[in-house]
Amino acid sequence: MIKVVAFDLDNTLWASDPVIRMAETKLNKWLKQNVPQLKYDTTSMRTLRRSVLEKYPDLSWQVTKLRSHIIAKALMLSGIESSSVNKITTAAMKVFLEARNEIELFDGAIDVIKMLVKKYTVGAITNGNADVHRTLLAPYFSFSFTAEEVGSPKPSADIFYHALSYTNCKAHEMIYVGDDPFLDIDAANYLGAHTVLLTNNKHRISGKTDATAVIRDIKTLPTAISQISKLLD
Repeated sequence: MIKVVAFDLDNTLWASDPVIRMAETKLNKWLKQNVPQLKYDTTSMRTLRRSVLEKYPDLSWQVTKLRSHIIAKALMLSGIESSSVNKITTAAMKVFLEARNEIELFDGAIDVIKMLVKKYTVGAITNGNADVHRTLLAPYFSFSFTAEEVGSPKPSADIFYHALSYTNCKAHEMIYVGDDPFLDIDAANYLGAHTVLLTNNKHRISGKTDATAVIRDIKTLPTAISQISKLLD
């Protein structure tokens, strides 16, 4: 019996690129207003990001820590006094993260979530740093685990084990919904969970394993879950 439906977030429930671009725009505006001597803008910070990742590759999945590091480095390279860097970085990250959670759900997503919570425990397992509890999804999500919080990104099983432990659920009692054939579908399949690949009407290359179900639009997710449940009866 299915007890839990867990979701990836970025590009599964909403498009991530527009959200990140808007958050970066608001961050850049705040920095210009509050740190006029800063020598970096959105474009040059992306270049700085590459150099930071070359030196600290493990930050690739610690996305909040990575952005904080980039902002702090940009401030220092702009000649900001070291005693002020931490305070400014903290304030800047507050601006960014607030905007990061101003999401626009895919059409039909909220109605699907409202339907699912009537029957299942619903939560999130993500490598990103969106906080569902700071979004309009907050009333419906019982849990959310991020790679940065857990200390291990998908496709590692660790982040899934946290969700299973929290919900007191076995892997075969969970359905995981995601858009990435490798990080989402393969990872959850190896664990023994059931999986739904959501393509959002885009072509997706195949992973090493097949999803239990493949859907093009989130509005058809309840039907896919119902069909999976019937196979288990």
